[in-house]
Amino acid sequence: MQLIEQIQNLDFPAPLPDKVLSVHQTFDTVKVADIHARVLEAWDESGVLTRMKPGAVVGVGAGSRGIANIPMLVRGSVDWLKAHGFRPFVFPAMGSHGGAIAEGQKTMLAELGVTEESAGCEIRATMEVEPIGEIPDGGPILYQGKDSMAADHCVLVSRIKPHTDFRSHLESGPSKMCVIGFGKQHGASIMHGGGGAFFQKYLAPAARIYADNTNFIGALCPVENAYDETARIEFLTSDQVGLEPEAGLLQVAKDMMASLPFPEIDVLVVREMGKNISGTGMDTNIVSRLMIPRQEEEFGTSDVAVITVLDLTEETHGNVAGLGLANITTARVAEKIDWHATYTNAVTSGIFGMFRVSLPITMPSDEKSLHVSMRGCARPPEDARLVFIENTLILDDFYASPCLLSEIEAHPRLSVTGEVPLAFSEPGVMQSPWRLN
Repeated sequence: MQLIEQIQNLDFPAPLPDKVLSVHQTFDTVKVADIHARVLEAWDESGVLTRMKPGAVVGVGAGSRGIANIPMLVRGSVDWLKAHGFRPFVFPAMGSHGGAIAEGQKTMLAELGVTEESAGCEIRATMEVEPIGEIPDGGPILYQGKDSMAADHCVLVSRIKPHTDFRSHLESGPSKMCVIGFGKQHGASIMHGGGGAFFQKYLAPAARIYADNTNFIGALCPVENAYDETARIEFLTSDQVGLEPEAGLLQVAKDMMASLPFPEIDVLVVREMGKNISGTGMDTNIVSRLMIPRQEEEFGTSDVAVITVLDLTEETHGNVAGLGLANITTARVAEKIDWHATYTNAVTSGIFGMFRVSLPITMPSDEKSLHVSMRGCARPPEDARLVFIENTLILDDFYASPCLLSEIEAHPRLSVTGEVPLAFSEPGVMQSPWRLN
């Protein structure tokens, strides 16, 4: 690769701390003790049984995000349906992910643990869609995949959480999963083509069209806590999706969300990013960086000067959507990039992808990437506030530079659990606090 050849000998030395503090962050939270039992209970509470034809074929839509306990959420739904005499199947509901091909989307489900064996039923997938309605007053045409259309009824397993692209009373949840999940790549391209304004304006009316014009009967909606655990599971019927019940659960999710505990961070080192972590590889709510043309950058709670990404998750398969949120990365990351998957995702997402797949400054090793980070953070090395996180889902344990000790000791959620060296092998590969290859 020509890039790798050109950067091999780049070197911009800078002082790094010899040691970093191991820090534990505690969040007040709750979680569901028995996922399967709560799924069955949520279905019972929904009253949806009275809306379904006896013996009906029911499609259960599962998405591509790293939803906690998604195999159990899907299996519990399938078990409830079978117990009431229905004939369920699972279908992917994930826009353009998996390379925008049916087999790729089935593979993504399998990697999340959703297989025909784990679900207890067939998985059917197609990228073909049909129009199902048009939002009035100049709104977009809406679509539904032929896989879910073939069922008598269909439901979605759809986590509710803050979105990484925009703010509204409806963000990530079943109303969005209708237009993106049911709509496949075609629907996703149209909706993303209007940017955040489209989602803010059209999610609620789109939900009404799916409720009125399709076989959509509702969604099983988990909400997760700060530890990426299932905190609540509720069933929203189709006539509740896009209205106050969904908006209320979004507020619950926002109240429970984890965060970085410092108002200012000079260098945020992210060990790994990927589509299984967030749709943007790193959650913009955590890294406080949006990178969308014509949208304000005020996002999240920490002022982060420099973001450095060291590696990709295996599950992202080289899709680096969101890498453009970082300032610096490594040759390791560059060598793993699948530009076909990345650009397919970026172009489908329209204006959201225009910055976020840019390649940051790329250095030949982990150590040299941190050297550049230090030189670019506009802080003297001895005062530089470095924070090292595994990824944006794991914020209960992290590492921090010693200059943050007083802030850590004063913070009610934080405690120092030890001290470890910041160490690299001879080629500059990080060995501590994490061992990288």
